[in-house]
Amino acid sequence: MPARSSLPGIEIRPHRNLRSLYLTYLLVAVWAGVLPWLLPASIFLPPVMVLALAIPALLLVIVFIWWTGAYCRTIIFRLTDEGITWERGVLRHHAGTIPYKRIIAMEIVQGPFPRLLGISQLKVRTEELSRGRMVNFDLKINGLTDAGSLKNAIHERMGIPDRRSVP
Repeated sequence: MPARSSLPGIEIRPHRNLRSLYLTYLLVAVWAGVLPWLLPASIFLPPVMVLALAIPALLLVIVFIWWTGAYCRTIIFRLTDEGITWERGVLRHHAGTIPYKRIIAMEIVQGPFPRLLGISQLKVRTEELSRGRMVNFDLKINGLTDAGSLKNAIHERMGIPDRRSVP
């Protein structure tokens, strides 16, 4: 088995379809959450009140569209010799590292909208002792076009053989 230091570092950024997925969720939220009250309001309320309701909603949608692009550009995951590191955040920056020895399970998740966009999510589950009890933590790596390859690369760094080659 080769030493971990001989493996090159891998940098993972989400596919651009992750932004499309978030914008699809926004479209569904506007369609299901805003239009049901805005359409009747436009019929029964004076136009000035409708504008007073619609303009803040429109501004929120515009801010969310901007934030989605900015957020997706900040997401980065790296496979290093020690573990998986991540960085993300627009207004508040989040960063951390999960050592390979703490990983207890990995799962590939793909819902209906991500499936349509050709992306999936790799959930990396860890278990650690916190305040005298075991706590689970899931690192979700979103926007992957080939989550299986990433899962195998993590297994390789953990020293677990490739499961696809086993008969």
